[in-house]
Amino acid sequence: MNTATMNTKPACGPERDPDFFDEVGKLFAKYPEAAGRYAVTCRRLELDILRIDFGKQVGVTRVEDGRVVTEFIDRDKVERSAHHACCEWPRDDDGKCNRICPE
Repeated sequence: MNTATMNTKPACGPERDPDFFDEVGKLFAKYPEAAGRYAVTCRRLELDILRIDFGKQVGVTRVEDGRVVTEFIDRDKVERSAHHACCEWPRDDDGKCNRICPE
């Protein structure tokens, strides 16, 4: 591993945001039954690579041939035919679902 790689801050995770993950760990410990239903995920792929604008787009997830497939489409095209359940909630209070999944 070269020196530049060793000095690069991780994109996500406990090494990048230790205080945040410490608090999440405490919250999961306080609510162990609920903690089994949820996970913290890094959004680098969606935000930095794909440049998804969650205000304008929503992820629509489906199971296809043993794979989980998520497509990001304009919100106005989804909300009219929303027959899915929200499976990723916003971090702010705009009230919009970030990703919908089959029920």
